[in-house]
Amino acid sequence: MTPAALADLVHSVAHDVLAGRGLDTAVLPGTVTVQRPRNPEHGDYATNVALQTARKVEVAPREFAGWLAEALRGSDGVRSVEVAGPGFLNLWLAAGAQGEIVRQVLAEGPRYGTGDALVASPTSETDVELWSQRTDDNPVCHVQYAHSRLAALARGAAELSLSADGADLALLTHEREGELIRTLGEFGRIVAVAAELREPHRVARYLEQLTAAYHRFDDTCRVLPMGDEEPGPLHTARLALCEAARQVLANGLHLLGVRAPERM
Repeated sequence: MTPAALADLVHSVAHDVLAGRGLDTAVLPGTVTVQRPRNPEHGDYATNVALQTARKVEVAPREFAGWLAEALRGSDGVRSVEVAGPGFLNLWLAAGAQGEIVRQVLAEGPRYGTGDALVASPTSETDVELWSQRTDDNPVCHVQYAHSRLAALARGAAELSLSADGADLALLTHEREGELIRTLGEFGRIVAVAAELREPHRVARYLEQLTAAYHRFDDTCRVLPMGDEEPGPLHTARLALCEAARQVLANGLHLLGVRAPERM
């Protein structure tokens, strides 16, 4: 389930909860926002829709959040929901629902997350140039290296005749797999905000975050079989995740006019 799909689900459930209790559905915001919490212990995603809505219908936000949590717990793709603080909702997705992000990346390829592409301006071009020329542990090199490492992984998989086709993405249940998947899912939102504000450096910062998430995954989750080990479904699922990560890195670098190398 992509962040946009989750936002639509929360909006639909909130609408039904209001309608079911005879409350005005017009108080709902046109678009529900779901974001990744800074602390992963607070869920895969969080939303403040109860805080935005409840008082407009004279209901305590935490009570309204409780109604939403109860309704969302029965929804496909939602593993767990809890109410936090004055009325925030923390949501955890089922592994199969998270896999939908990987499927979308692989299906859309170079089109994933790019929208109408980033419109450059003299200021934005300077920002990107400064990013790519930074001398303090140059971040663009780290991003390019991650892309080249993923390209090398793809070559290694081809040598083993290992393909991501038909991958069972519900097997991607490791914490680091989930973190990488959710980071991939943020790409479209970041690009849209960067394009609207004409601030491509937001994409640059995102690529640094994606690279860091990939390295944490790579340090923990082995993708290719070793020695005489037979390839299995988990290898295939992780290979699909790596192909998606490589695609998003390439898409982001392309938007910034920076090369996505196959080898470094």
